[in-house]
Parts: sequence; C-alpha cells; structure tokens
Amino acid sequence: MSTTTTEELAQGWIRALSDVDAFHGLCAAGCRVWHSTDDKWITVEEAVDAVHERGGLPEFENPRYTLTGKGFFVQTSATLAAARVHVIQVVTVEDGKAISAEEYVGPEMDIAV
Repeated sequence: MSTTTTEELAQGWIRALSDVDAFHGLCAAGCRVWHSTDDKWITVEEAVDAVHERGGLPEFENPRYTLTGKGFFVQTSATLAAARVHVIQVVTVEDGKAISAEEYVGPEMDIAV
C-alpha cells in the first residue's frame, strides 16, 4: 500500500472543491472541520451534509495550495449570495490524511476607505 504524500493530498483537496463527497477519502476518521462563519468544530460528515443541504459548493476561482510543515493551506475565492468572498483552508496532515481543516471566509472589501 502506498502512502499519499502531502502534495498529492493537497491536489486532491483542490479537486474536492468541485466534488464535496471526495473529502471523505482525503480525511482521516475523526477529522474535524472548523468554519469561521459559525465558529464551531464539526465532523467531515456534518460538513459534507451541510454543503448538500445548501445545494452544493459555489464555483471556486483560482484555487491554489501551499505546503507547510504540518500540511498545507488552500486559497481561493467565490461569489456567495452576490457577495465576493475569499477562502483560506488550513489543513493539518498525518499519515497521508487530513486530521483537521480550518476554513476562514472573509468578504472582499476596500480597506483603503
């Protein structure tokens, strides 16, 4: 059995942004997910179910990843309810699987005002 590298996992994560069910295969049992929009930890199953209840994921634009010492982070943007948002997902990896994912969502705004 081959072990998934962190880079392969990050590449799979990018693909999962358009197929939310793919997150199941990328995450370890017990992986926790945190969203800045509701400030609570949930299971991957709860996160995936919530996406399905909302009718799916938005179309993400220019998703990219950066490897870190403990995993990787993903940067992307999307339009949600007519608002432009930026998304950062910080993923911690152990043994070729995500063990936690923190998602930070922020609106695009002009900070020079």
